[in-house]
Amino acid sequence: MNLLFSFLLIFAACLTAAAQASENRKFKDDSEVPRISVEDAKKAYDAKSVLIIDARSAEVYKQEHIKGAMSLPLGSDNQFDSVPKGKKIIVYCS
Repeated sequence: MNLLFSFLLIFAACLTAAAQASENRKFKDDSEVPRISVEDAKKAYDAKSVLIIDARSAEVYKQEHIKGAMSLPLGSDNQFDSVPKGKKIIVYCS
């Protein structure tokens, strides 16, 4: 699982966001999205201080995903209400 975790987070840098769930900030483009290193993401994951969101399709999520990750495919409408509040969020897409 650690190998999968590292692999997915390395390739997901384009959409990795570490922000408070209570913030409703919109970003102009990908260059404004905060980044997090794999090491810091793993520490936060191990400490259970973050929510991991898998932004890939539901079919890909069913095949394999980070344990505990929430499936929220890109382009999903009105599913953000189901995202728990009060934790940092890490989104991955690869």
